[in-house]
Amino acid sequence: MSKRRLSSPPLPPAKRLHGCEDDSDTRPGLNETAHLALSSLLYDELILYIFSHLSWVDLCAVQATSRNWSRLATDNGLWRNLYLTTFGRPRLRGGRGFVGQSNFGRDVKPLPARSDGDEVKDWKWMFRISSNWRKGRCTVERLHSSALEAAQAIDQIHVVLAGPLVLSASSRPCSSPWICLSGVGDLCHKLHCPTNGPGLHHIVALAQDQSCQTSENAKVAAFLHNGSFSIFHIEYSNPALSYLQSTHISTRRSWRPSSISQAVFHHPILITLSNTFSLSIYDLSSGSIRHSQTLASYTSYPPTSLVLSAPTPETYKLVLTYSVPVYPHHWSIGVTELVISSSCASTSALSSHRLVVPPMSVVSTRTIRAVDIPQGWMDENKLRAMQEQWSRKVSQVADTQSDGKWVILAPEDPASPAMTPPDPLAINLGMPKIYSPVSMQLYRLSLPSVSPSISASRPKLSFVRNLQGQAAPISMLAVADGRCVSLGTDGSIWVWDLENGASTEVHSLDSKTAGAADSSRLIKGTVTFDERRIVTARGNDIIIRRFDV
Repeated sequence: MSKRRLSSPPLPPAKRLHGCEDDSDTRPGLNETAHLALSSLLYDELILYIFSHLSWVDLCAVQATSRNWSRLATDNGLWRNLYLTTFGRPRLRGGRGFVGQSNFGRDVKPLPARSDGDEVKDWKWMFRISSNWRKGRCTVERLHSSALEAAQAIDQIHVVLAGPLVLSASSRPCSSPWICLSGVGDLCHKLHCPTNGPGLHHIVALAQDQSCQTSENAKVAAFLHNGSFSIFHIEYSNPALSYLQSTHISTRRSWRPSSISQAVFHHPILITLSNTFSLSIYDLSSGSIRHSQTLASYTSYPPTSLVLSAPTPETYKLVLTYSVPVYPHHWSIGVTELVISSSCASTSALSSHRLVVPPMSVVSTRTIRAVDIPQGWMDENKLRAMQEQWSRKVSQVADTQSDGKWVILAPEDPASPAMTPPDPLAINLGMPKIYSPVSMQLYRLSLPSVSPSISASRPKLSFVRNLQGQAAPISMLAVADGRCVSLGTDGSIWVWDLENGASTEVHSLDSKTAGAADSSRLIKGTVTFDERRIVTARGNDIIIRRFDV
């Protein structure tokens, strides 16, 4: 007789299936797995890993799938990786050396390599702004500034971007010139510039302090035609609290009297450039404005651009870009580097002893030109290089700009190209003429550290390529942080990414505004930009293009 087999022990009750919506539904023939969803079967970490392989287009599309996926698809770490992979830099581009400045409540400070920055950056919003820059997508609005009320179509408008504010000043002479601070909406506040006597005065340049600033205030210098200038303290949140900080009145007669054309400001140093190429350096370290040094040049010509930086705490570097004449009646581009010492003693680059110089004085200079004709006889390689350089000379120069790394030359459309005399040297040497008034020339500037060694590297200005795309001749350029914005004589705007060569046309104006731009074709326009907007001024019209939309 076989033994009776024991029955198997009862199984524990089945666990509730993960993601099941309703266990009470026992309709016959209904598969329980039909209640399961992919988003509920996988852990969040696994979904994020899958999302990390998606493009930004697919990542935006999956946000409409479910509430859970919408939450995961907006993860800051995902967009950080997408931003660094697509644009390659952990910040918004366009800043002019402003370190520590946070505009519009969003951080734009370069991060160190050890910092991930997820707690201080909205990477998705930064990706959207950079994508709008690449596509030229923006909103266009006209600025209602009180400075425009006194301006005429023939006047030039000087524009500076200070945080969320737009500072504008007209070049029209008046008894009491002022700067207009315009913000969101109809916000407008005037800052009057003090003058040193009766008569008509006008503002010729504006310069913003490029030193370390906060997100609440900034410093801006305004320069008058007689050489005097004033420094204002600007409050972002409440422009009415802005005030005049200091004033410098030009009393002594200069041996080369002329009006200031450009200026750069990096506290405690301020540098001005006159129309006759007199470079004046001012020291603001003691709390007052003190003239330190004046230099002159007879081989530099406008248009020009100034880039001021502080490579070390005791030295400043000024990169001056300008036009240089080329035999017999053409123009090219040249760059001069000036190293300025902020201490009373500095080390000379050509000797090992200490060279005692007054503070805020130039201790060394270096110059490089795009067209450099070698002296004496030359071999075939030097001849070929000279032929390439010679073919890039232009009959007129519209503008030259640099950010310290890239240099751009914009040729100007000659009034009568048929009246331009032939170039005898180019004819004899068989040099072709590659010239177009709408083709800009891009150069790479290399300025190695100054060294007394014989084998030290020399500065180089290497031609990279021509920037083509804009249909109208160039009126004005603006270059900062590897990005170039060009303003055409017809009011068109193009944005160039100098790092990868990409370019796009920004949203143009309507037909009414375009017609007004054609009427002011002879007026030198103004263009400036920061990380989120482009501001252009032509005649008495200021247009703001915003990319943070």
